Amino acid sequence: MLAAMRLIGVVLSCVICTSAIAATPTSQPTLRVLFVTGGEAHDFKKLAPIVTQGIAKYANVDITTRFGREALKKKTLADGYDAIVYDICYNGQDPAEYENLLRITRDGKPTVAIHATMHTFKPLDAWSEMLGMTSAVHDPYQPFTTIKLDDQNPITRDWPANWKTAGDELYNTIKLWASVHALLKVKSPRDGREHIVAWTNTYGKARVFGTTLGHDEKTASDPDYQRLLANGLLWTCGRLEK
Repeated sequence: MLAAMRLIGVVLSCVICTSAIAATPTSQPTLRVLFVTGGEAHDFKKLAPIVTQGIAKYANVDITTRFGREALKKKTLADGYDAIVYDICYNGQDPAEYENLLRITRDGKPTVAIHATMHTFKPLDAWSEMLGMTSAVHDPYQPFTTIKLDDQNPITRDWPANWKTAGDELYNTIKLWASVHALLKVKSPRDGREHIVAWTNTYGKARVFGTTLGHDEKTASDPDYQRLLANGLLWTCGRLEK
């Protein structure tokens, strides 16, 4: 009798476990992401692992990091990747570079642009149109607080109210393109003007997420910021919807 009861218990346990497994959603495939970085005015060697490892905490991604400006001209740069992330700061304009990158996004590659990427190729309207924002200057490095503009957007739904960075560069918004949806703004501690610091855009066949936050490790190491980048990346790939 005791043996029979034990057998029934084992069978019931197996049924419960099987039901629990069946009820668990199948995890989405790993996204293969290319992280393109390098340039002037920032310690990209130090930033790259902080940013990429931070994104990986909040998204199922396999990130390949590519340093060096020569990569920007490579026609097959983004081949085999599900998305591309730019964290670059290069001076000057080379059509072979920006025309290649614009083509990659226009043809449908999900794209994320971080911080000084906005000032690369400046003042080039074609690049700004892809990013969704035109900016050419920034406030001095300082702490500042963000203001959330969309409580329902899946990228910023859980973004803390009154989030504050210990120090960053507030990029000045000169123009927001018509296709942009603004997510976060900052009121400048210096002059009171308001600037957009996170947004979504569409360009050609692709979704684009941009943020001007992320000058150095003070912001890059922040868990909320890392989740913001991960959410933005997932959104561009259609993996984060309302």
